[in-house]
Amino acid sequence: MMKSKTLKDYPNVKFIVSLSLAISIFLHVAMFLSFWFGDGIIFQQMGAHKRPPFHLDGFLLNIASTFILAFVLYMYNMYIQKNIKRSNTTRLLLMIVGSVFLTIIMSFIFTTLHPYILGHADHQPPISGKVHIYTNALMRDFFVMIVATLSWQLLVSNYKSRKIAVENESLIAENLMTRYDVLKNQMNPHFLFNSLNTLQSLIDIDKEKAKDYVQELSKVLRYSLQNQEVVSLEEELRLANSFCNLMEIRYGENLKINFEINEELLNDEIIPLSLQVLIENAIKHNVISDKQPLTISITSDLGNHKLIICNKIQPKIDKSSGNGIGLANLSERYRLKWNTDIEIINNNVDFCVAIKLNKIN
Repeated sequence: MMKSKTLKDYPNVKFIVSLSLAISIFLHVAMFLSFWFGDGIIFQQMGAHKRPPFHLDGFLLNIASTFILAFVLYMYNMYIQKNIKRSNTTRLLLMIVGSVFLTIIMSFIFTTLHPYILGHADHQPPISGKVHIYTNALMRDFFVMIVATLSWQLLVSNYKSRKIAVENESLIAENLMTRYDVLKNQMNPHFLFNSLNTLQSLIDIDKEKAKDYVQELSKVLRYSLQNQEVVSLEEELRLANSFCNLMEIRYGENLKINFEINEELLNDEIIPLSLQVLIENAIKHNVISDKQPLTISITSDLGNHKLIICNKIQPKIDKSSGNGIGLANLSERYRLKWNTDIEIINNNVDFCVAIKLNKIN
C-alpha cells in the first residue's frame, strides 16, 4: 500500500546559514571580478579612475558583514512567516518594511565599524568620501535584501506547493488503505459463510468427512486470520492445498485440482486468499457431478510472472447462486495494492483468470 509522506518544516537554520554564505561569497566575488577584469557597471558608477588595491582582510570582512545581513533577513522573514497570524498581504508588507529597516540600520553599523575593525580609523576620508562609501554600501546591501526577500518567497512558495502535494498524497493513501481494509474484512466473512454452509451439508452426508473438514478448515482460518497484506506464493500454495483438501472431502473424485507451478516463482508476492477465491469461484459456478466432473488447473507463466487458473465451463442451471463478491473483491484488491487488475478470459469453452505476481528479485 502507499505510505503517507511527511514534509519537513520551513528551511532550517543550517540551510539558511549555507544560503546566506553562498549569497555573500557570490556577490563579492562578482564585484571583485568586475573591478579587476573589466570596466564593470559597479566600477563605472563609483567614478573611479583606477582600480583600488585589493585587501584580503577587507574582502573577507565584507563577505562576513553581507553574510550576517543575509542571515538576519532570512531569520526575520522566517519569524514573520511562522509567527504572525495575519493575511498574506499583511505578512508580505511586514517583511518588506522590516527588511528595509534592518538593511538600513545594519548597513550603517557595518560601514561605520569597518575602519575600526581593519585598523583604519585614523585614515578617515572627508565627508564627501564618507557619503560615497555609505551610499555604495547601502546599494550593495539593498541588493542583498532584494535577493534574500525574493529567494525566501520562492522557498515559501515551493514549501507550500510541496505541502499541498504531500497532504493530497497522504489523503489518497489513507483512502486506499481504508478501502483495502474494507475489502479484506469483507472477504473473511464471505469465506466463512460458504465454509459453514459446506460443513452443514457434510454433517448430513458423512460425519467422518465433516470431522476431517473441520480440521482442514481450522488450517485455512488460521492462515486467513494472519491479516497480512501480501504473502509469498509458496505460502499461498500451502493454503490452496489445504483448501483443495476441503473441497475434495466434499466432492471426492468429481473434483480435480492440478498444480503446475514453476519453482522460480515461489518467492514472488501474491495477495492472500487469491487462489482460494478463484478455486471457490470455479466450484460455485460450475456443475460438479459423476457425469460432469470438474477439473481446475493452476499453472504459472514464468516470463510474465503470472498464475493462470482455468476450468472448463459447466454452467449450473440455477445461476442465482453467489453475488459476485469474490471475484470483484479480488480484482479491486489488486488494483489498490499494485495498480494492476486480474485478467478474465472467457471463450465460452474455458474460463480462465490470470493474476499478476509481484516480482521479488
